[in-house]
Amino acid sequence: MRIAIVCNDTRGGVQPYIALGTGLAKAGHEVRMVAPANHSSLFEGSTLPMYPLSGPPPEEVNAAARIAEKGTFATMAFMAKQMPRMIFQATKETLEGCQGVDLITGGVGGMMTGVAVADKLKVPFVQTHLQPLAAPSRDYPGVMFGALPDWIGGWGRLLSHHLSEQALWMPFRGPMSDARAKVLGLRGKSQALEGQPVIYGFSRHVVSVPEHATKLRYTTGYWILEPSADWRPPEALQAFLQKGEPIVSIGFGSMPSSKAEQVTELVNAAAQEAGVRVVLLIGSGGLTEIQASESLFCLSEVPHEWLFQRMSAVVHHGGAGTTAAALRSGVPNIVVPFGVDQPFWGSRVAALGVGPTPIPHSRLSVKKLALALAMAVNDDAMRRKAADLALLLRAEDGVAEAVKHFSNLAK
Repeated sequence: MRIAIVCNDTRGGVQPYIALGTGLAKAGHEVRMVAPANHSSLFEGSTLPMYPLSGPPPEEVNAAARIAEKGTFATMAFMAKQMPRMIFQATKETLEGCQGVDLITGGVGGMMTGVAVADKLKVPFVQTHLQPLAAPSRDYPGVMFGALPDWIGGWGRLLSHHLSEQALWMPFRGPMSDARAKVLGLRGKSQALEGQPVIYGFSRHVVSVPEHATKLRYTTGYWILEPSADWRPPEALQAFLQKGEPIVSIGFGSMPSSKAEQVTELVNAAAQEAGVRVVLLIGSGGLTEIQASESLFCLSEVPHEWLFQRMSAVVHHGGAGTTAAALRSGVPNIVVPFGVDQPFWGSRVAALGVGPTPIPHSRLSVKKLALALAMAVNDDAMRRKAADLALLLRAEDGVAEAVKHFSNLAK
């Protein structure tokens, strides 16, 4: 089967789909990736063909990420202003990249353009999500309302799913409809999703998606992109790791900050107060490089699957891909969410007992982070739960399970 995977997302939102695509290709499917051009380095060493999406200029990407500091709804409002022009261009490029395929798949970033393109090409679109979208439940909140208090109850959590879907798609609905009509010349109701399952790239041990009477939902386990076989860690990093524990990783991935220097000073002070050594991941500008020492090591990026397993705890922003690697590491997570789905993943970490209560980025302080670090490295019950959960997650082969469902579609 010829499959196009459309993954118009951040780095952490593209890597799982590369893992999925690699698994599909190994199973004999002809796979092509439609992804942002600025993530082309992720495909080095991969045999998957990549069709680039031009995307917005870097300054607009950084502006969008900085808006995330102000919370989910500020992010949604910003995106609503940017979407029309971006979606028109992305729809044209997605159509070009998907010519000749039998099926298109993707998550939210892929659905923005991929569903309409699937209608245009008269092929099905299969939703493959990294979050529990289109899966309302009383047991966990909607992905856009992850910080709901417990007293809201089951009915409140169920309602939050419906509100999440509305909030998530609000910025995109108008531009998507316009692109559908003006770029693709389509009229009438979409048919591409009809009768197709939803496949989730996370673990049932983290989120238990409910069954549905008519809509098939498959939770496969995480889609993990392992480091390339020839990757080697920097010698200086290995030397730093050998000098003693506890060591924690602190990084905020693709989330830049307008106050990166102050935040860096804050996390360094908190680490010193908690008595931990730090690997500081600079990422896309959420933190800045500072003077290395016996207790601190800075670097831009490193494969999370390799690093996190060597840590005593992991501090991260709660992105879906980063959370997957952090939970699989077997050590406690401290989530510092910016917005969108990150508070949701932070709430799951706390609910599972494998990390402290999330600390929103806007409320981060030396005292709060120091207390969370001390808890993460010293709470034996939390550490046991994190290790036990990791055993369950690493026993799953999410890619193989997802491939099985796609292969069944080809029959």
